Amino acid sequence: LSIYGSDISDEALKSARINLAAAGLEKMVSLKRANVLEISAPAREGIIVTNPPYGVRLGEQQELAEFYPKLGDALKKKFTGWRAYILSADMRLPKLIRLAASKRTPLFNGALECRLFEYKMVEGEMRKKRPEA
Repeated sequence: LSIYGSDISDEALKSARINLAAAGLEKMVSLKRANVLEISAPAREGIIVTNPPYGVRLGEQQELAEFYPKLGDALKKKFTGWRAYILSADMRLPKLIRLAASKRTPLFNGALECRLFEYKMVEGEMRKKRPEA
């Protein structure tokens, strides 16, 4: 089993390394600094789990409204054959991803109520074609 992790934040990676070491798992996970929009799948199939920003401060909403469609495009183009899980406390933002969630699991991130959205990344389109008259 290969496990890869990435984050754009050096501070987040430092915290992840500390947590992995505390759990005795530092040799089982490969971490690197990377933007989720720029990475490619390291294998033909797998699972990607992300906790992207969901914005608390005013002004972030516009940035996120631009980010989420890009995330959906990146997952669709670079992670075909994978399952993607996205954790979000803002129930509106995952709709911007423009992918159909196959599952929505309620859970908490600390005290914050969230949903874990599952997306099956398939080749082509999942939209059903209308029968021609």
